[in-house]
Amino acid sequence: MTILSKILITTLGVGMLGWASVARAEAPSAAPEATPSDPAPNEFAAALHRGDWLSSLGLHASLGLAFGGDQLAELTYSDGSTTTVHAGEGVSFSGGLTWTPLWFGNRVGLGLGLDAGWKYKSTYAQSDGSVKLERVPLMASLRSLVAFGGSWHGLLAVGGILELKPHLYGDGVLSSVDARFDNALGGMMELGILWGRPKAFGFEITGRWSILSYEYMGESADASSGSINLTGHLFL
Repeated sequence: MTILSKILITTLGVGMLGWASVARAEAPSAAPEATPSDPAPNEFAAALHRGDWLSSLGLHASLGLAFGGDQLAELTYSDGSTTTVHAGEGVSFSGGLTWTPLWFGNRVGLGLGLDAGWKYKSTYAQSDGSVKLERVPLMASLRSLVAFGGSWHGLLAVGGILELKPHLYGDGVLSSVDARFDNALGGMMELGILWGRPKAFGFEITGRWSILSYEYMGESADASSGSINLTGHLFL
């Protein structure tokens, strides 16, 4: 492990984070009624078939918890315990939009997602000092939805991720810690489940795998991570 991929910090005396449904009245009167064995209709696809091409445009806000990557810092306390900061870990807050305008039949949708956020990790050392890692992730993805129960969908997304201004720094007695990494470009894949309807609220839960590397003065640290993400949607 390189000298910049693990920054060892030892401190003494430091003590120990609507449209709630589609109106059936709009269905042609000649259409056969669904039997219990028929799959429930996909409401996004149904709206698009009526010409509402913006029905699957949505705004969203997300909360994520990420882990992984090389160890960047280790704090050793006076009682012998330690805490660490890894390049991929942190809590993230983000917002953006999704749009799924293409549907193949009533089951498979294809669209785009855009996100911008803030990702943060901090150690805690009472009032004596802490080490923090901040960055601004931007993400663009190609998203696919597979309906399997009316408003329920499986989700697969792949795309690119750009983390701006990764910054490792300290405060208090650790204020001398200051490493500003280059912007990092990598890739991501996401799998999960989405519940949503046109012109209504929705939600999703996903697992995301990101592949990134931080560079600083010619040396690198693996910033890849896995994360769990909870997202609330407002479909327009």
